[in-house]
Amino acid sequence: MSKKKPKRKAKKKEPITFGTALKLFGCFLAVLFLGWYMMVDHLDGETFHGVVELPLKESYANPVSGLALIHWVIGIPSVIVFLLLLGKRNISEFMTTCFYSVPIFLMSLGFTIQYMVLLVKVGAESLWWCYVVAAVLGFLLANLLIYLDKGKIHIVFIGLGTVLIVLSWILLVMANSADGHYIIIYKDKLRGSFSIKTMVGTFQTMGIMVFLLMYGFLLKLRFGGEE
Repeated sequence: MSKKKPKRKAKKKEPITFGTALKLFGCFLAVLFLGWYMMVDHLDGETFHGVVELPLKESYANPVSGLALIHWVIGIPSVIVFLLLLGKRNISEFMTTCFYSVPIFLMSLGFTIQYMVLLVKVGAESLWWCYVVAAVLGFLLANLLIYLDKGKIHIVFIGLGTVLIVLSWILLVMANSADGHYIIIYKDKLRGSFSIKTMVGTFQTMGIMVFLLMYGFLLKLRFGGEE
């Protein structure tokens, strides 16, 4: 006779103290600020020692400005709700994770918007839209594969993340030089195109990894609750 596995006892949630809540709020606020800063940092033009960076085209700048506002409208309430739910006994881990994952998703979106701004400013709009199409199709395909076989979450997301990261770097290499189009100043010196692309590409890589890790964790919690 097969022995039934003993059910794991649910961990008792202890009430959260005001000090802990304040620290968590500060951490999530920093995450939201970082994502917002990445979005809006290069919307406007800038001049440095005769080098002029033009403002982002209005057709892109207006939607990004709207996203920057939505960023806070969605982000702050989600953090507050998460803190209110934290410590509640009858709330599932999946539910609380859904709320605290919002600032993390928004931060990764900020990294992607920064990547978009660079490509648009160097005149590589077609490359940006190629990336968007590839990312959307890849994400939809990944979810379909996971729906068909829930045990392949890790494999599917590792594959999708690898494809998107490699593609993002290839597109950066293919794009025109960032010199004179995208200004980054470090220690009162203007960074060159290679440094600019490396920095933006690194943040984009981080954004992809953070998004997929968080989304994969949510799916595991969701599927675990169905078993």
